[in-house]
Amino acid sequence: MKSEDEIMAEYLLKGGKMLSATCPSCGCPLFEIDGQTLCVVCREAEKRDEPAGIRGEQPAYAAGTIRVRGESPRGTSPALAVTLEETLVALSLRIREEPDPERVMVLVNALKRGIEALRLLG
Repeated sequence: MKSEDEIMAEYLLKGGKMLSATCPSCGCPLFEIDGQTLCVVCREAEKRDEPAGIRGEQPAYAAGTIRVRGESPRGTSPALAVTLEETLVALSLRIREEPDPERVMVLVNALKRGIEALRLLG
């Protein structure tokens, strides 16, 4: 089973855009992929037929719509900031170990996007 960080890193590498809004079910950052906003962690959990979120709630998009909270004021999302920081550290470690220069550039771009998101959180 992949960790939340691994799932999010995978979608960043695929070109997904991490948003500052969080999933109401699991609390992970939402992603924009091909013009759609969704929670990639809940999406992966649904693919594995596992309950999403801490309390076993269904993913927010299961009913056909996604409830996106407005942007949080700076400094009000410490858990999200910690998760994002952990993801950035994991990406940095992958960059250090990656032998393929093209893949390194993809990882660096994902790292830059994550840093921008962290700055937005304040």
